[in-house]
Amino acid sequence: MSQLHAVVIDDEPDLTAFISTILETNGFEVRTANDASAGEQLILDKAPDIVLMDLMMPGRSGVHLFARLSKNEATKDIPMVMVTGIKEAMGVDWGEVAGQFKVRQPDGYVEKPIDADRLMSVVRGVLSGEKSEGEVLRA
Repeated sequence: MSQLHAVVIDDEPDLTAFISTILETNGFEVRTANDASAGEQLILDKAPDIVLMDLMMPGRSGVHLFARLSKNEATKDIPMVMVTGIKEAMGVDWGEVAGQFKVRQPDGYVEKPIDADRLMSVVRGVLSGEKSEGEVLRA
């Protein structure tokens, strides 16, 4: 089996390094960005197998990046996992976001602080397709 590729986007460099280490330890090749624009460019340069992105970032947010990627024919089918703190998560109704931007919901969701086992459970579940239609995997 070939190596899986991930892109991790978060405005906190320590967190991108932490998530990257978890993924690399589990056999992924990882590219990182610390803002939405740089992350989008990484994804457009070489489509990954999965994207993990922070919901709240300065400038363009993860919500807007998710919407852009979901509408782009070249990136719309890439599995995307939102990584964020619980306070931000409680203020986001993904059904409303999906309707407003006319896009799908994210494939997974992981809350900060990141637990390596929970993170990998969601990543593996998303990549294996172990979820019902429309279900968002959470950890």
